[in-house]
Parts: sequence; structure tokens; C-alpha cells
Amino acid sequence: MKSYEQSPRNDKMTRRDVLAAAGITGAAFVAGASIWNALDADTVSASPTPTTVPIYNVKDYGAVGNGTTDDTTAIQNALNDAKTGSFSHVIVPRGTYKTTAALRLFGNTRLTLEKGATILRCHDSSILINGLNNVSFSGYDGNGNIIIEGGVWDCNVVQFPDPGNCFALARGRNIVIRDLEVRDVPNCHAIDMNGCEDVLVDNCRFVGYVDPQTDPSSNLREAIQISPLLQAGFPYFGVFDGTPCRNVIVSNCYFGASGTTGTQAWPTGVGNHSSVHNLYCSDIKVYGNTFDGMTYGGVRSLKFSDMIVANNRFINCKMGVMLSNTQANTEGSKDANGVQSGLPQSGKNYIIAGNTFTGTVTTNIYCVGTVKDISTYAKVESVLIADNVFEQGPAANNGITIKWANNVTISGNLLRNQYRGVLLSYVSNCTVHDNTFIDMTTEAVYTEEPDTDYRYNGLTANLNVHDNFIQRTGRTGIFIQSLDGFKVESNVIESPATETDNTRSGILAANMAKNGRVAGNKVKKAASGNQNQYGISVTNTCSDVQVTDNNAEGKTARESILGATNFEGIYIHSPNGTRFKMTVSDSGTPVFTAG
Repeated sequence: MKSYEQSPRNDKMTRRDVLAAAGITGAAFVAGASIWNALDADTVSASPTPTTVPIYNVKDYGAVGNGTTDDTTAIQNALNDAKTGSFSHVIVPRGTYKTTAALRLFGNTRLTLEKGATILRCHDSSILINGLNNVSFSGYDGNGNIIIEGGVWDCNVVQFPDPGNCFALARGRNIVIRDLEVRDVPNCHAIDMNGCEDVLVDNCRFVGYVDPQTDPSSNLREAIQISPLLQAGFPYFGVFDGTPCRNVIVSNCYFGASGTTGTQAWPTGVGNHSSVHNLYCSDIKVYGNTFDGMTYGGVRSLKFSDMIVANNRFINCKMGVMLSNTQANTEGSKDANGVQSGLPQSGKNYIIAGNTFTGTVTTNIYCVGTVKDISTYAKVESVLIADNVFEQGPAANNGITIKWANNVTISGNLLRNQYRGVLLSYVSNCTVHDNTFIDMTTEAVYTEEPDTDYRYNGLTANLNVHDNFIQRTGRTGIFIQSLDGFKVESNVIESPATETDNTRSGILAANMAKNGRVAGNKVKKAASGNQNQYGISVTNTCSDVQVTDNNAEGKTARESILGATNFEGIYIHSPNGTRFKMTVSDSGTPVFTAG
């Protein structure tokens, strides 16, 4: 497998590791250099000198840590005293610390829970918020330069089931959350991130969630929500102008169940479910994580821009990666001032690479743009799906579903035991190449335009399917239909169309497909049992399809090429530039036809 910028995994992320993983230079972090310098410090002195970081131990403020004494005031006093303007370090030693109100963390602070330390939520709000209520910040200039690390953050859902986040963050720049566990969150988020920039979440565990099914959004809550800043989602402090999150890394984390009675795994591991017209959360990198049993989707973006999902494991999730987008005339199609645009809008620039998907319930990768009408639609722009492994796929859904998208590349993937390999609908400028498809229940590659209102309007166009290996499909190996401009070249298809005998083909062009070329493919029928009818079939509804230089087998015939403008042969040109189609008669005599 190729590496797609995954950061090195050590016991400690250094400043260099962080910058390398972010794919940027140190200059981008000049404004918040103290946080990154602190990452390089292995220890700090208890007796501060001009070159050391001051330490505030919550025990010195009266915190007990016995799980029953209310330690809220003691911890908050330590956090307040750490608000010095320079970088400070607050330490929580081993013990269980009961909190009865939200803690407030301020800028330039490193908060460390030592091994064996637990913060226990005993109230109905978030555990930790980076600022005071009703304060207005602009841009990303709220409380930033923050490290939160270590310990267990227990939302204590059994005793306090009302909704509450673990960490509620907004308007911060340079924030690191690492080496900790968040447990049993009730109907909210482990990390609710709103309008933040330059954030690293590394080597954390997010386990346990309660879905009360009391509102429509509860079944898609994210462990880590990466959201624009909106009052409806984050009411503590503003300004509420839809400021998006930028440059967020989530790496080496685990998302799953805790085992606590009445809880489940998270609906969604990383993502969001809100948007603002013409604003995009951007530069989102999700590396090296494990998503185990997500009940909605491992990663779900709503109209992100410039996102990489690489080298993760998706195990028994309902969906693996979902790239969803904003419908017209919805809350998400309003601008930052609340004015309704009435327009759909989709995300852009996605890389999904080097991941493994096992036991997915519905679809491994689901990427669907939005449409209002035949002239008003928003395709997802620029998607690369490469070098992933898909095993034990859904029983009745596609391995990869792409709809309403432009500039899509699907390459180097291994798909095994899937219902269907790739479905493409209203997709333009797409290349599917060098993939391996083994044991597809239906097709390896399938195109369609199912909606009569949009069919045959050039919305599915310019498809290139080449150099794939396809072994055993229940139905047609490659099914091309309802599109303008295609190439199916140099594919190897073994044992296609075995669901029924002598009814389907290895490669089929049908239903008004036009301006295509089927060349250099090899189709080998099954040695026994049900076999494909034709190696290659072009129906009479197609036009201007050239078939040439294939090595195909079929039970009825090698090929069936119907339609007045479709032919088996080659194009050649006379010296004066006239184009001819060269075919051969049954006796092997060349036949030249102008055209």
C-alpha cells in the first residue's frame, strides 16, 4: 500500500511530526509557536525559571480525586491561575475527579491528566469549554495554543443522561488533543469543534455513545464534529458567522463501543452535519484511525473541501466514508447572515486512499452531489479513490457509489465479495483503472441514469475503464449505459455473468450509450456451469461505438454488435483525409465504408 501522508506514530507527536502530517511549513504556525514548542518539551520544571513553563497542580488547589468530593472549583481555580498570558501547564494527578459544572479552559495552556486520572462528569453540560459564555471573538483568535492530554474523560451517561459534549471548542487556533479516552457521551460529541484552525487529535479513544432517538440528528452524531460556527450548534460564545474549521488532523484514534450497559458505538466517527452556503470546512486529514461498528458512517463530511481519508480501518460500519452535500432550500443552503440562497452546493477535492473496509453493512464509499433541477445541480468535484481494500461487502449495496460528481478517479483498489463493485450515476470525466474485482454478486462496473427528468442530457459522460482485472461476476462484468463518450480498454474479465446461463455479457454497451470504444479486452467464459452469452455486446440503441482488437468468449458468440453506426473494426484515413471504417467479411476480406 502506498502511504498517503500518514504521520509517524511514536509515544509523542513532536512539532516536526505535526507539521509533516499537516503538509505545511513551520511558517504557517508562527502566530502560535508556543504550542508547538511545548510539544517538543519532554518535561517541565516544578520550580519555574525564565526558560521553563509554570506548573499548576490541581491538588495544590484542594482537589481530592476520590470520585465523591466535588473538585470543580479546585480544578477551575488552577485553570484560572494558568491564564497568565504566557504558556502554562495544569496537571491532574492520579484519581477520579468529580465535576458538577463545565470547566473553562483558556489560551496558552497545557492540561495533562496523569496516568490513572479520570474527570467524571456529574452534571448535564459539557465537561470542558475553551472560553466563557457570551464572549465575542473574531476569526480564529479565541482561546487557542492549547494541549489537552492524557487520562479518561467520563461523561457518566448512566447517572447523567442529558445531552452534553466532552470538549466544546470554538474560535481556537493551535489545539492539540492527544493520548486520552472519552467515554460514554450522551447524544452529543466527544469533541465539538466549531470554527477552529490548526487542530491535531492524536492517539485517542472515543468509546460509548447513547442515542436517545429524541431528535432527527441523534442517529448521525459524530464523535469528532468539525463544523462551521453557528449558534444553533454552539451557543456558548460567538460571533456566530459560520466561520469554518481549517487544517484539522485526526490520527491514530479508535472509535467504538465502551461496553457500558445501554450504550453503543458512535453513529459517526469524524465529520459534520451542518453547512453554510459558500463556506467550506477545509484541509481535513483523517489518518491511521480505526472505526469499529459505527452505526451511521465512519467518516461523514457535509460539503468539506480538500479532505484526505487515508490508511484507516473501517470494521463492521453501516457505511465507511460518506461524502454528503447540501440540498437546495435547506438550513445548510443559507449564507452566514441566514439568507436563503435556494441553491445546492457540494464539496470538492477528496482523497480516499490506502484504507481497509471489512464487513460494511450498506456501502463502503458513498459520494453523492446534489441536484435541484436539470439546470441547477452541484456535482462533487475532484475525487480520488485509490489503493483501498474492500472485503466482505454489503449484501445488497454497492462497494463504491458515486453520483453527481465530476473528475473522479478510482484506481488500484481491491474489491472482494461485494454485491456490486462501482456504481456511477451522473458522473462525468471519470477513470476506473487498475482495480481488482473478485466475486461480485452483480457487476464490477455499472453506469446508470435512473431519473427520466435528467436522462440523456450529457450528465454522464467521458468514462474510461481500463486495465482492470475482473474475476467472477454474477451479472455483466462492465455495463455501460446512458452516457456520452466512453472507453473500455485492456480489461481482463474471467467468468462473468454466472448468475444465469447464456443471458448476459462480459462487456455490455446499451441504452443509448454513444461515442465509445471497446478495445483490447480479454473476456474468458466460465469453464463450466452458467456462462455469459456474449463476450462483448453492443445493442442497437447505441451509436458510434467502435469494437476492436478484443479476445472474447461467449456461449452464444464472441460478440454481438448491433446498430447502424456501431461496428467491429478500425478507423483509417485516406491521403486526402477521408475517414473510413475498415471491417472484414465472413471470408476475411477487408470492407471499407466511408464514415
